[in-house]
Amino acid sequence: MGIMSINTLRNLAAGLMLSIGSGAGPAQAETLQEALMSAYTGNPGLMAERARVREFDENYVQAQSRGLLSSNLSGSAGWSSVRSSGTGFSGAGETAITHNQPASLQLQVIQPVYQGGRVGALKAQARAGVLSARQNLRNIEQSILLSTAAAYSDVISAEEAARIRRNGVRVLAQQKNAAQARFEVGEGTRTDIALADSRMAAAEIGLAQADARLQVARASYVRATGHMPENLQPVPEFILPQNLTEAIRIGRNNNPQLIAAVFNEEAAEAGIEVAKSARRPSLSINATAQGVRDQLSGISEAGTVTIAAQFTVPLLTGGANSSRVRAAKAAAARSRFETRDLERAVDQAIVTSWANLDAARRSLDASRKQVEAAEFAFEGTKLEQQLGTRSTIDVLNAEQELLEARLAAVNSRNSLERTSYELLAALGAFDAGSLQLPVDQYDPEGNSQEINGNRFPDGTARLTYP
Repeated sequence: MGIMSINTLRNLAAGLMLSIGSGAGPAQAETLQEALMSAYTGNPGLMAERARVREFDENYVQAQSRGLLSSNLSGSAGWSSVRSSGTGFSGAGETAITHNQPASLQLQVIQPVYQGGRVGALKAQARAGVLSARQNLRNIEQSILLSTAAAYSDVISAEEAARIRRNGVRVLAQQKNAAQARFEVGEGTRTDIALADSRMAAAEIGLAQADARLQVARASYVRATGHMPENLQPVPEFILPQNLTEAIRIGRNNNPQLIAAVFNEEAAEAGIEVAKSARRPSLSINATAQGVRDQLSGISEAGTVTIAAQFTVPLLTGGANSSRVRAAKAAAARSRFETRDLERAVDQAIVTSWANLDAARRSLDASRKQVEAAEFAFEGTKLEQQLGTRSTIDVLNAEQELLEARLAAVNSRNSLERTSYELLAALGAFDAGSLQLPVDQYDPEGNSQEINGNRFPDGTARLTYP
């Protein structure tokens, strides 16, 4: 494939999902979109990565300055005392003490003319580094939004699991009271009461663990968004690629880590030219203006102006320059291999998420059927117990199976949601732009435009997949 604009790819990926609208909901309700907006606008980890990109922007300014006019001003001022002795006309020794306030001022201006292509190579290297840093920012953004979405689903799942566990304790309490009542009228045994007590204790243990998981999920949510979850609304469904082949194609063209690796390749190739430039001649125009006063030479004042062309040709460096070129070529080869390895890692992540997504969908369908069957079995077992054809242990077993079926359905739903997020992130479609979050999106190109007048559109990744 030829060169594709990354912004175009983002728009392509944006079509993979339904709009995560906030919608009208209960008072104080929070949607997934609002949670993601909170993370995008206030997560300190994301703020730190944006600052890192601004650091990389300065690398281009520094590389550009290597070929621009530079000047410096230096000067000195002081006081001196000179004591001298000699023989005068009378033959007697004479001593003279002279006090001076020597001062000097020098202005130097340097205009590089030719540096063997070093400036151009440094600028290309810095530019590729800036674009790679922007993709790393997008990857961090995806990771933070992914963690936020996962925490959102975990809170919903943990709240539902705790509710099911709490209801299970309530049902078992009713079973225990019923067993006690039957025993008191001579229709049950102490064994029935003991069985109910045992299941009651196990249910309380499960409830305690569910409450703990809920607190952990809420803590993760607070870290991601900066506030406690409040009446979280159901997670919307995402529109995903039609098949695995399409998913892999999108991921190879839009995954931020992979695009960053391609820009790293470009930076490494530019590094070869940087190393080679050290073996080439350089030429600059130097101008110097200098003024002195009260020097020891007896000159009260003097001024000089010098303009010269400085020409440098490297001759012998003990093999250092050749070694730098070989090292740069090795670094470029390493970068290419790292990109190829990352391609496989992205493919693996997409295939893994795709398989897990299919398994989660099938598990959720089966769990729903299991819940329906377990509810019917539980109600039937209670009725049969009242008719005397079922024992207390049968009712307790049916209740336990229903509890486990409901918890399995909750876990399957959570797994499906989390796997959907992971697949979108592997595709490079879980950033603010792809999710179309209604926020003032951070524009890394704006800072580059402000500090050096250059904008580097993210559209030069040389992806050449079959």
